[in-house]
Amino acid sequence: MVLGNSLLRSKPHTVPGVPAARIHAQEVPPRSVTAKVEVGGPELVRRLAARWERLCEEAGSPPFYRPEWIAAYLKAFETESQVVLMTASEGDRLVAVLPMVRKRAWFAGVPVWKLAGAANIHSSQFDILQSSCEAGEAAIPAFWNLLKGMPSWNMLELPLLPGNGAGMRLIGQASKDGYRTVSVRFNEGPILRLKKDGNGRLTWLHGTSSHFRHELRRYAKILARETGQEPILVRRTDPDRKALEQFYELEASGWKGQEGSAIQCTPQTRTFYDQVARAAAQGGYFCLHSLETNNRMLAAAFSLETRDGLYLLKIAYDESLYRGGPGQVLFHRILEESAERGIARLFFGGGNDPYKMKWTREILPNFNGYVFSPDLRSRLAFRLRTLHPGIGRPTTARTGCNP
Repeated sequence: MVLGNSLLRSKPHTVPGVPAARIHAQEVPPRSVTAKVEVGGPELVRRLAARWERLCEEAGSPPFYRPEWIAAYLKAFETESQVVLMTASEGDRLVAVLPMVRKRAWFAGVPVWKLAGAANIHSSQFDILQSSCEAGEAAIPAFWNLLKGMPSWNMLELPLLPGNGAGMRLIGQASKDGYRTVSVRFNEGPILRLKKDGNGRLTWLHGTSSHFRHELRRYAKILARETGQEPILVRRTDPDRKALEQFYELEASGWKGQEGSAIQCTPQTRTFYDQVARAAAQGGYFCLHSLETNNRMLAAAFSLETRDGLYLLKIAYDESLYRGGPGQVLFHRILEESAERGIARLFFGGGNDPYKMKWTREILPNFNGYVFSPDLRSRLAFRLRTLHPGIGRPTTARTGCNP
C-alpha cells in the first residue's frame, strides 16, 4: 500500500493502518524536476528498485546507498516504523532518492516525532543518492521544500553523512531558511589508497613505519609457530552458511561478545548482516576473507567489493592468538591480494582505531546532521542539545586493542 503526505497530518496515535492517501509533489524551476514523498512500508523500496539501481550505477555510489541495502536495514531495524521515501525525477529518469523512516523517539530527554535517514551505525555511511547532473542538484532544494511543508515532525536526523555530500547541503538549506540545525562529527573511517611503484605494481606499505613493518614480519612468524603452519588466506564470494556461522562465533568470542556489540548478540543485527550477505552475493559484491590453518578461522573480515575498492565492514580475530596479531596479518594478506587483483582502495570503516591508523593517516569523516522544526517541543530539544553537546555523539568504545 502506497501512502501519501497526508498521513503525516494524522494524529500520532492513528499513524498505523490509516487508509491510502495522495502523493505530495512539487515542481522545481527552472529544471523539469518533480520531487515527491511517499509514505508506507518496505514495498516502496521494492517498487522503485530497478530505477534506484540504475541511479546507483550512474552515480557510482557506495554499496550502502543501494535499494537492497536500505531494504535490509528496514527489515532488521525498522519493522514498526513508517517508511518515508523522497524521490526526484526528470521525466522518467530518477535523479535523487532520500529513504527515511518516521517514528517516535527521545532526543535530549524530549519525546519527539523524528524523520530519520534509513541507517544506523551498521550502515557505515548514508546520504541522499543523487545524480551529478543539474537535475540531481535541483533535487536538494526540492526535497527541503517538501520537508518544510510536511507537518507532524519535530526533528530531522540524517546520520553518517559525508562532509561534502548532498545530505549536508540539505542541512545547509535548512539553516539558510532560519531553521535550527546541528552537525556532529560522528566518526572517522580510515582509507588506504594503494599506489603504483616504479614498475607499475600496486603497493600498500608506503604509509607505514619501519617499526610497524618489522612488527608485521614478527607477527607472521609467531602466528605460524603457535598454529603449527603458515596460515592461508581464503576468499569467499558466496555467503556459505557454515563460514558465516564461524565468523559470527569468532567475533562473539572476544570483547565484542562481552560488551554485547557482536553481530549475533541481537536478532536485529544478525538479521541485517544475513540479509546483506545474501543481497551482496546476488549482486556480485560480497566477500568474506579469512585467515585459516587446518580449517580453523584465526581472523576474518566481512567485506563488500565494488569498483570503488574493498569495504571492510566487520573484523573478527581469535584473541587467544593476540601475540601473533592475527588481524594485522589478515589485513596484510588482504592488501597483498587486492594489489594482485588491481583493487586500489581499502576502506577500513568504523572509527579511527589505533590498529587501523598504523596502515594509513587518511580518514573519511562522517557527520550526523539534525534539523529542528519551529514548534515548541523542537525548540526545547534543540536548547537541551546545545546545553549538552555530547548528545548525538558516539559512545566511548574499546579502540585500543591490537587485532
